[in-house]
Amino acid sequence: MKQIAGTPSRRNEWELERLFREGEPFFHLHTEPLKTGVIFMNDEERAVALVYVAIAAVMAGVEILAYTLMSNHFHFILRGEEARCKDFYARFSTLLALYFSRHGRPRVLDPIGDPTPTPITSLKQLRDEIAYVIRNPFVVRKDVHLFAYPWCSGFLYFNPMLSMFEQRSAASLTLRERRALTHSRDLALPEGLTLVGGQVFPGSFVNYHLVESLFTDCRQFLFWVFKNVEAQVETALRFGERPTLTDDELISITFRICKEDFGVKSASWLTEQQKNNLAKRLKYDYYASNGQISRCTGLQPRIVDEMFP
Repeated sequence: MKQIAGTPSRRNEWELERLFREGEPFFHLHTEPLKTGVIFMNDEERAVALVYVAIAAVMAGVEILAYTLMSNHFHFILRGEEARCKDFYARFSTLLALYFSRHGRPRVLDPIGDPTPTPITSLKQLRDEIAYVIRNPFVVRKDVHLFAYPWCSGFLYFNPMLSMFEQRSAASLTLRERRALTHSRDLALPEGLTLVGGQVFPGSFVNYHLVESLFTDCRQFLFWVFKNVEAQVETALRFGERPTLTDDELISITFRICKEDFGVKSASWLTEQQKNNLAKRLKYDYYASNGQISRCTGLQPRIVDEMFP
């Protein structure tokens, strides 16, 4: 597969469109969240899953641009033919299922099935969905820092500290260490894979340089992650998921609606009827929870609960 060498230096949009077209095809592979239970019981299981992600990607011949391993579902942004993307997930899920079976949980992945990779057909869509994937743990869990969640690729992009990590080549592992890492007697580790702190280092199997090259600079990347909230809502709906925005994002949206629709500076200046209309916008356009609506509009929680039982 042709490699695209990218650097975080500034580019214009025309050049980025060309890079996108040269890099195609791209796919978003995601699984449906488990309705009950979780996939991973602890961080040890997630660490094993990361090793299997790296192995499966090399075996299937795909590149990983972004990923997140949530407690009940997965997201992967992949570069490669659709058949290879399907092969990647088949290999990954088989390895993970064997691991769970050996540890007394043989049917963890059964409800998930085989997800269909979704084609990414534009540079904007690729940016939207990369941002969606790395935002996933941040918006779902209040205890997660966007760029410090260890089971997501978010910390890799535009991070000058990566070169300071003390990495150990997986090729230097003893047979005993390799078996402990893979939980297998015969799994080969990909060439170039490295470890940091005894765990596989995502920077050695994620093509984060390509992701960096598809944004004009770090500021544009951060805009896509933090400010482009309408695109995040659209992306969530496209995948059949409930959009989730943070309080800060909804407060920013509230100020914008107050200014554009009502001509006032904040929700405190609105009449009760205007607050009710604002609440409906937040609920139906941005999928805010009742608690978020109350905090953004100043309406009493009892009133909000009556509006949206």
